[in-house]
Amino acid sequence: MELKLSENIRRMRKERSLTQEAMADALGVTVGAVYKWESGLSSPELVMLVRIADLFDTSVDTLLGYEVAENRKKTITDRIYGYMWEKDRSGQEDVERALSKYPNDFGIIMAAANFYSAFGTEDRNKAYIRRAIELSSKASRIVPHDIDPKYGKTSIIGNMAFLHFLVDDKEQALTMLKDHNEGGVFNTKIAWLTAMKGDKDESCRQLLISGFWEINSELINLTFGLMIYYIRRGELSRARTVSEWLKEYMDGIRKSDDPCFFDKMKCICLVADSYTYFRSGETEKADELLRQAMKLGDVFDNAPHHKMDIVKLFDFQLSGSNYSLLGESAEETIENTIDMIGDRKFSTFRRNFSK
Repeated sequence: MELKLSENIRRMRKERSLTQEAMADALGVTVGAVYKWESGLSSPELVMLVRIADLFDTSVDTLLGYEVAENRKKTITDRIYGYMWEKDRSGQEDVERALSKYPNDFGIIMAAANFYSAFGTEDRNKAYIRRAIELSSKASRIVPHDIDPKYGKTSIIGNMAFLHFLVDDKEQALTMLKDHNEGGVFNTKIAWLTAMKGDKDESCRQLLISGFWEINSELINLTFGLMIYYIRRGELSRARTVSEWLKEYMDGIRKSDDPCFFDKMKCICLVADSYTYFRSGETEKADELLRQAMKLGDVFDNAPHHKMDIVKLFDFQLSGSNYSLLGESAEETIENTIDMIGDRKFSTFRRNFSK
């Protein structure tokens, strides 16, 4: 068993931007004592170990680097998540015992918070939800420096805001999201909560429209990515299924049949469809689909419409235009899609087709 006490004291002190002098003052010891602990020249006594762990909001086991304890804690967290997966509400006592034993361990605190959040949400148990908020708040103050970002402070804040909403602290929920909305990470959550709070003014509508467009753009981009992924794996029927779904989705939300940005996006689907048939040896069908893409692209390029006012769900004026990674015109988009597919035979097929 390897202990890493001196290394951990030094690392945790620096993570909290404490000087050796500041740490010594907080613990009521000399600077020399802190220096010796960090250098491995001496070790704190048991009572002092507890005080140091408390200063760093961690457990003594973690401070020591006690690997056996870390394995034991993983077993406990796995058991807590097991209660959730099995929808076993009998695990509450076990959860609280784990928190009593490891009151400052991030992993156990987050597992417990998720336990109370899951059952509190499903059962509308406000006591559970408030316990989840309490634990999440504590976890947000002791996030390890090397944690996966999806479990980090921003993620915890987003979950806490939703929990506040469930116990009717709607203003608190919105304030938390707005105060931590770096890079617009909570834009869609803010829009949704604003509407659910009961707002009916124009600013609420604009938030919802912007949020919808943000999610819509991400959905289209991700679906294109999935389509290209299947093409490169040779899963051609799956690629066609994704393409068909995306074309139906865009046709379903567009405001009219007038040429618009969705037509340029549909050109990508048609090129991808053409390639799947080309790979299957059905060159006539591939030729037909490529012609459809070129024809649709010509219609768009003759009257390009990039504005974000093409969704039939809204009658709105939203400033700004759509921008595509694959080019401004439909012709550029088609050629860049073919380049992205990266099949020289298909590129030759395209060149021969254009002659």
